[in-house]
Amino acid sequence: MAIQVREIVENFPDLINLVRGDLNREIEGISDPSTARRNDLIFASKPDHLDSALSSNSQIWLIHTDLIHRIPATAPVVLSSKHIPLCMSRISQKFFPITKHHQPVAGEAISPKAVISPKARIGSGCIIGPGAVIGDECEIGDRTRIGANAVIEPGVKIGADCQIHPLVFIGHSCQIGDRCEIHPNTTIGSEGFGYAQDEGFNHHRIIHYGRVVIEDDVHIGANVQIDRGTFLDSRIGSGTKIDNHCHFGHNIQIGRNTVITGGVIAAGSVKIGSYCVIGGRTTIAGHLEIGDRVQLAGLSGVSKSVLKPGQYGGFPLQDLASEMRARAAYKKLPEVLKQLRRFLGAGDEVNR
Repeated sequence: MAIQVREIVENFPDLINLVRGDLNREIEGISDPSTARRNDLIFASKPDHLDSALSSNSQIWLIHTDLIHRIPATAPVVLSSKHIPLCMSRISQKFFPITKHHQPVAGEAISPKAVISPKARIGSGCIIGPGAVIGDECEIGDRTRIGANAVIEPGVKIGADCQIHPLVFIGHSCQIGDRCEIHPNTTIGSEGFGYAQDEGFNHHRIIHYGRVVIEDDVHIGANVQIDRGTFLDSRIGSGTKIDNHCHFGHNIQIGRNTVITGGVIAAGSVKIGSYCVIGGRTTIAGHLEIGDRVQLAGLSGVSKSVLKPGQYGGFPLQDLASEMRARAAYKKLPEVLKQLRRFLGAGDEVNR
């Protein structure tokens, strides 16, 4: 469905400005510059993006404010902003959302092939796919979508406007807030890896009584495992985003608006603060604390708590500037060793 340029300007007046052009010009979609049609909106946040725009068919551009001086006269409609990625997010969600995966299977909102306990409470406007299992005393909020073959164990509460993708498992008694999204093959609320050993080193399972509590507006990618707490709840704070293939041990505590990228592993009883960024493949040892506003580079190994805000990386972990200097120095080690051998050899000749 086409919209007019004025709709973007009027809906986001504090974010987007009109540089020039017809407010009544129609926008048919948003696109990459290389594949854009004449009436598609394209974005340019960096000089190289602008270079791509110059060869594009699009005649409707949204560019970073710092690039205005480089706009050619051939671009009829130009919008500007200081926050291009945010513009992309806001415009796409409001005017050009993808809703195919929100549609019911075979036209029925609640599939007759779903298994739903008569003791469960399902809100209005929900969609439940075939093969989904919803247990006793579950509560599903309004307009929430449960994908095919998802398993929602007894006592789970899921808020409104959530997207639970196919093949998700949510363990008993866990709680999911409003507007959350959980991608396929993710497990929420499995028992943690906890055993006691006797004198013969036999392993005895420790029951986990806690839940996993996920607050509002949390995004969890595919193939993520979040273990329930031993006695207290594991908790993921509101607005936090977790990428694919991450694992969080029992009693995990993560604050608000933290971003965790792919492959992160956090052992049991780790506490991660708010407004953090955790790089991919980072590993955090058990019972450590990561304070608020800490950024960890990818492939970091965390063996001690990090409480001071800042950027860190490497293993052993150090401030990121020192880690980058160390990485740069690694490249010079072969030559340094070669020179050292020459020096030592010369020393041997002098000694003889």
